[in-house]
Amino acid sequence: MNGRPASRLPRELEEALQERSPEERRQIEALWERLGTLEPPVEGVPSTETAWAELSARLAAAPRPARPPRRLLRRRWPAVVGLLLVLGLVAAYALLRPRTVIVPPGTIQTVTLADGSTITLRAGSRLRYAATLPWRRPRRVHLTGEALFEVVPGRPLTVETAQVRVEVLGTRFTVRAWPEANETRVTLLEGRVRVQSIRTPRQPLVLEAPGQSVRIGAKPELVPERLEPDQVLAWRRGGFVVIDEPVGVVLRELERTFNLRIEVAGPLSLDRRVTVLYQQQARPEAILQDLCLTLPCHYRRISRGFVIEAEPSSGR
Repeated sequence: MNGRPASRLPRELEEALQERSPEERRQIEALWERLGTLEPPVEGVPSTETAWAELSARLAAAPRPARPPRRLLRRRWPAVVGLLLVLGLVAAYALLRPRTVIVPPGTIQTVTLADGSTITLRAGSRLRYAATLPWRRPRRVHLTGEALFEVVPGRPLTVETAQVRVEVLGTRFTVRAWPEANETRVTLLEGRVRVQSIRTPRQPLVLEAPGQSVRIGAKPELVPERLEPDQVLAWRRGGFVVIDEPVGVVLRELERTFNLRIEVAGPLSLDRRVTVLYQQQARPEAILQDLCLTLPCHYRRISRGFVIEAEPSSGR
């Protein structure tokens, strides 16, 4: 013996001994101390590494502590079930609660449904819908504004506005329903849709030919007309197309599309219906110039947009 202090137990061994009985712990500590007092190398005496390997093997082969009694598990089971139930209800609410998408002015946003169908929303539009599950039929969305719907064939989709209900199974179409216009226009681009007026219980109208369009407002009649798809989708390419709508509607659409403010000063006929056709690269100044040639009026720029004033001779 050389008086050298006894070796300290390794951290791994200290942790392992926490699960052992006091008697077994004292035996292992005594064995480790005796090994530490030996002068290495001594023939026939294992090294500390070898001793640790043997102890690890013994610990691994020893039986594990007993599991909690079944009675204790039975006591905990209701609490576990209650916790899982609460978590399930929270997840279901987060998944199925109605969702609202509001598109900021000057932007375009696309919403993708669970089956891959897409809804491309124009600036200022609002879409309300609920997340769907495979067993929920039919799907239903509510639109305020303007959007392009590209529906994957399969499960039906119902689009509602303040005036109409559109039912589809797999098709491509647009819906235009701005509050200030007080009407909804549905234009078919591909496939087949059924349009039903909400205000009047009349026979629904089926659109089957690309380019067919129907406008539903104060008049109960559903009379289809034909529009060019390029005109209907001009807003996706940076264009600006309004067909036979009041000047007030056109001005509001300018505000949403270009994220600006338009003020009207003086008596201006906002109910007069006009058509504006800019297939692409539309600029607000050019559109206002065309409007003022028609009304007549003049405009001037302000910090956040434009002011439109009626010409003095317009009231004569």
